[in-house]
Amino acid sequence: MSRKNETGKVISMKRRQSAALGILLVIFSAYLIFIFIMTLTKEHLSIYEVTETQIADDETIRGMVIRDEQLVKTDGSGYVNYYVGEGARVGLRTNVYSLDRTGDITQKLSDMDTGNVTLSDEDNQEIRDSISNFREDFTLSDYNKVTNFRYDLDNTVLQLSTVNLSDRLNQLIKKEGGDSASFKVFKAKKSGVISFCADGLEGISYDKMKREYFETATDHWEQLRPSSEVTANTSIYKLIASENWSIVLPLNTEQYDKVKDEKELTVTLRKDNLQLTAPVTTYTCQGDWYAKLDFDKYMIRYLENRYLDVHIEFNHAEGLKIPVTSIVQKKCYVFPKAYLTEGSVEGGGGTGVFVRKFAKDGTASPQFQKTEVYYIDDSGMVYIDGDLFEPGTVILMVGDANGSSMELTEIRELEGVYNCNQGYCRFQIIDKLYENEEYTIVKNNTLYGLATYDHIILNPELIKSNEIIY
Repeated sequence: MSRKNETGKVISMKRRQSAALGILLVIFSAYLIFIFIMTLTKEHLSIYEVTETQIADDETIRGMVIRDEQLVKTDGSGYVNYYVGEGARVGLRTNVYSLDRTGDITQKLSDMDTGNVTLSDEDNQEIRDSISNFREDFTLSDYNKVTNFRYDLDNTVLQLSTVNLSDRLNQLIKKEGGDSASFKVFKAKKSGVISFCADGLEGISYDKMKREYFETATDHWEQLRPSSEVTANTSIYKLIASENWSIVLPLNTEQYDKVKDEKELTVTLRKDNLQLTAPVTTYTCQGDWYAKLDFDKYMIRYLENRYLDVHIEFNHAEGLKIPVTSIVQKKCYVFPKAYLTEGSVEGGGGTGVFVRKFAKDGTASPQFQKTEVYYIDDSGMVYIDGDLFEPGTVILMVGDANGSSMELTEIRELEGVYNCNQGYCRFQIIDKLYENEEYTIVKNNTLYGLATYDHIILNPELIKSNEIIY
């Protein structure tokens, strides 16, 4: 008989515990966790693409118009007739108005045939412009503009009817035999420009400014042309004696700092977007800062304005926009351009300098060292990386008959950024045009500078010049 197969017993073997392996696993795990945390918390290099743009540091300030103006008053009571229009230029012999003490001449003037007054295309356009400006600027919250608009139209119509009225006056005086005791014609007291609007600020000068004048800063005109009999010493027109005028701007501390060193400013008057360049004077009055812009033309253009919005471009620049955080200061050795040379083709070529090297036996010989030129200024001085050589390194002027040499000791600083287009950190200078707290505008396509779409390092404190970017 065959023997039954006997079932073998499974014998379990005891495993040998290894404390060292466990320790290694723990250490390795801890290391991985550490690397992971470091990766999350470590500040990484940030790269920025340079683009072309423009930045303007500008503000609009409402200023006060100052003119050489005075109010002319009547020397008696009566009815007033005018013979010049708003904005008319008058001389000492120009009839401006007449005063009819009884009203007889005024009545006869109104009874005379007025004839037909024909408006030219220019007259029609002036009226249309007045209506258009009113429609654009009108707001329900500023009803005062309705009154000013009415005055504008009244003065425009008066100006258009001046010639007709003057002709009727001449006819009447000739018929009556000249001026009577109750009727007198008054000429201009001096040459200038006529206006029929007043606001009570005619006597203000730039050195008597108050901040309260700018609290509302809105034109509030009173029509001087009376519609009924006037009493003695009544203001009936305003005479502006000079083409010279000024705009006084109230400034805060920041605005004052921007203007204080300027001799002139280019500004745009918002009313009609007229751009002017004017001398500017900064001064203080009653503890407040002001700027006075002086003009010698266009006075009549703003005859009916006491306040004007003035747009000022303190700084304007067009170029490459880079963040301020990307800018670094680079220390450079400086030496004359005559020491700069080209290496041999066999040695790899490139721009560099010959450095004096000593052998073990003490003999000296020139050795070419390639260097990148950061900048060459107008005086012919070359700027290279200050970290390339030890202080006092002697460079040679190869080919010079006198064997000229010099030590690298002079160090100057250049301002620039780290360009990373080629995968490593390369310093490039910048030429600033404008700077604020966040961005700087620099010149585009300069010989040693940046160009559009270059890539630069945003946080240069994390890397060194010529270091490879991983």
